[in-house]
Amino acid sequence: MFLPRQIFYEKDAWNYELGKKLLSEYQEKGVQLKEIENHNNIEEMRKKENSEFCNMKKNLIIGIRKTHKFVENHKVSDYLVPYTSSRVYCYVFILLFSL
Repeated sequence: MFLPRQIFYEKDAWNYELGKKLLSEYQEKGVQLKEIENHNNIEEMRKKENSEFCNMKKNLIIGIRKTHKFVENHKVSDYLVPYTSSRVYCYVFILLFSL
């Protein structure tokens, strides 16, 4: 099981079943939780040097998807959610949806 170094999460993640489950479980395991305003703009991550990239990928980001636009893409998955991050880098990233 993936054990992140720290978790950046939007406050409303606690209002979703999956968000509450993940945050509670990782908090019990001693993972540091850091509340953020917006998953698309994490200043602490933006200010890191490129040499920190490998360490930044050990974080988990839990955000709330504000729109429900999906784009078909059958190369790697059924759908892609466009514009999920302000950076091109790859992170473990969970978006919570309200239907």
